[in-house]
Amino acid sequence: MKRHAEIAGAGFGGLIAAIALAQRGWTVRVHERTPFIRAEGFGVAIHQNGIKILEALGVFDAIRAGAMRVGYSDRWNAKGEHTARFPVKRTYRISRHHMVQELANKAESLGVEILTDSAVAGADASGELILENGKRHKADLVIGADGYNSKVRDSLDLLGERNMLRDGAMRMVIPRAADEALYEPEQGAPSNEYWSGTRRIIYNACARDEIYIAMSALNNDAEAKITPIQVDVWKKSFPHIEGLFDRIHEHADWERVKYVQFQIIKLKRWSKGRVAILGDAANAMPPNLGQGGGVAMMNALALAVHLEGETDLERGLARWESTERPLTEHTQRWSWLYSAITFWPDALRSLAFGATGRFDWLRAQYQRTSNHIPTGCN
Repeated sequence: MKRHAEIAGAGFGGLIAAIALAQRGWTVRVHERTPFIRAEGFGVAIHQNGIKILEALGVFDAIRAGAMRVGYSDRWNAKGEHTARFPVKRTYRISRHHMVQELANKAESLGVEILTDSAVAGADASGELILENGKRHKADLVIGADGYNSKVRDSLDLLGERNMLRDGAMRMVIPRAADEALYEPEQGAPSNEYWSGTRRIIYNACARDEIYIAMSALNNDAEAKITPIQVDVWKKSFPHIEGLFDRIHEHADWERVKYVQFQIIKLKRWSKGRVAILGDAANAMPPNLGQGGGVAMMNALALAVHLEGETDLERGLARWESTERPLTEHTQRWSWLYSAITFWPDALRSLAFGATGRFDWLRAQYQRTSNHIPTGCN
């Protein structure tokens, strides 16, 4: 008899888990609270670890068709001076909407049922997903992949700690300018990170016709958090790219753009009974290493692998956590350390970026997750 899974959340973690379980003979139903599948955050970087997962699941080619390869990552200071360049191995920037849609297409092709406008209220450790409308769905496995405010997690009292950081960001996409679309280096598009005091701009292509932008600032920087942006405020901080802010003001979808405070979430345990928690619900982190989605995907695939052929589900869940949690917490730790440089003087920050490029050990810590071969991949 086939085993059955009920999943809360149709983001990266939920959909990867759905695909991986379905490929291993499970029946799967995914619940998405919104009326239609639409990813938040606009753009995402997929590094080598994420690519290996997408290849293992047979969906990478479809996703890559709407992606832009990243060739290198540049840092710039408040004066517009180039301070560091990091070569990037096999990395793509992708529209989140495109990626989520392709994952949903793959899941449905495997027989996964995806229910939209299906809000989850919680779960029971015996293996029941509870909806807000009162319905209860019994399953061999329930997965809470319903974001950092997870109702599945909180209904089981699994939250260990939530560390709200002093910075955050708003993210968006805008159309690429004609000259940007025409110029494409052989090694891939650049990823640019501009710093000015405690403000930061991340800027790079995420599709042939779109630019992904993240605008980061401190939580107490009231002017920087206003949407639509105050163009003059940002131009004053970044005069060398001032034309960018007129484009952002004109083209960003301001009904969707909002400032979000960064946070780090850790759980007491990743599972309870027949319920597992993954993605931001289990291990939210600042996006500094571009590994929030990567970690969610790794843990989702690993979950299916650890349960394959396992007759004792709770034993499989315990093995999954003990195997995967150390790297997840390493990623959270180094992502938090990167956030700390927000408070450093510009000159010291530039020196730090230079040191990262020169010292193999330091660079290896930041790149450990992206270079990792995920469980279930060759």
